[in-house]
Amino acid sequence: MRQSGQITGSKPATMAQIAERAGVAVSTVSYVLSGKRVVSPLMRERVLAAIEELDYRPHGPARALASGASHTIALFLPSPQWQHLPVQQTFVAGATTATSASDYSLLLSTAASDPEAVARVVATGRADGVILMETLLHDARVERLQAGGHPFVLIGRTHDMTGISYVDMDFGDAVETSLAHLARLGHTRVALFNFPPDLIEAGYTSSLIARDVFERRAPDFGIDGIHIPCSHEPHEAFAVAARLLRSEPEYTAAITTGWQFTGLLSALRAANLHVPDDFSIVSVIAAQFAEMLSPALTGVEWPAFEAGRLAAEM
Repeated sequence: MRQSGQITGSKPATMAQIAERAGVAVSTVSYVLSGKRVVSPLMRERVLAAIEELDYRPHGPARALASGASHTIALFLPSPQWQHLPVQQTFVAGATTATSASDYSLLLSTAASDPEAVARVVATGRADGVILMETLLHDARVERLQAGGHPFVLIGRTHDMTGISYVDMDFGDAVETSLAHLARLGHTRVALFNFPPDLIEAGYTSSLIARDVFERRAPDFGIDGIHIPCSHEPHEAFAVAARLLRSEPEYTAAITTGWQFTGLLSALRAANLHVPDDFSIVSVIAAQFAEMLSPALTGVEWPAFEAGRLAAEM
């Protein structure tokens, strides 16, 4: 007969018990734990010895109240574009690696949030600092955090980076590198499948950099370029790509800024065109996933794990 195991345990030591064991006042234990006041070396040594003997572990919220620090970093990733999910998870994994190594927690918010809500997370002590993603050229969240003197880091950038800590991929260089690669292959008609129209209209910085560099640099490589805002949704990207292939058959290559390559590949198959014989694709951002396809696509990787880790360390 199988018996269920019993759950056993013991109550954690209290600050009063620590004080009794060390022969000091409870306030002295509090000062040693919080560091708010100087305690004599002898008293401190007695308290620490009692803490070790009783295996004391301060309660997280109580420690936060005592020290004025939450030991939490808030990561704001307000994106409905969950087609980016694998890349987004990699950003979060990198940030979590850094926070865990420093005994911090990571508070993740994926909902759209206004500037006041972001600032309130720090002002009310829920987090000690903020990592902002999906940054805009003119980002009210950044302005609000600056005005409040709250610590924050960007993954991305805004129009004025003076005094701001940030981690970002050089989108302009990624697009230029892609153009150079396609030019070496002999392509003279190239489409840029940029971020979705709503992100471009909102001023999503990466989308504006990609568009501006593509339009400025394509002629320098002898390329006639067409800029196409495009959803990451496969069926929508398929429709956009199919329309391009029908109306502009002279275009023989494309640069994608996310997951549009899935819809593009479907449209190419429907048109009986093959990669790389008939059409070339360079994937920016989702390169590691594009390279897993058959045939594998050329890509410029967004080092998302490192970006998340560095932002959290900052």
